[in-house]
Amino acid sequence: MVKCANCENPANYTNADPGINPVNYCATCLPLWLRDRASQGDFPLVTPIVDDESKVEKKKTPKSPE
Repeated sequence: MVKCANCENPANYTNADPGINPVNYCATCLPLWLRDRASQGDFPLVTPIVDDESKVEKKKTPKSPE
């Protein structure tokens, strides 16, 4: 679940306009000047891609003595 940048609520929108870092907002925290654009679908929520391999602990191979 993606959280809002300003509170603990789940995010509903991602503002990823060019020239800014993406910011996730819930409906309450979305700035007033962005609400018209959000209602038109300009800020779909972007969810991070989780790589399943990163969750798996990799086995360490023992080094051979030299």
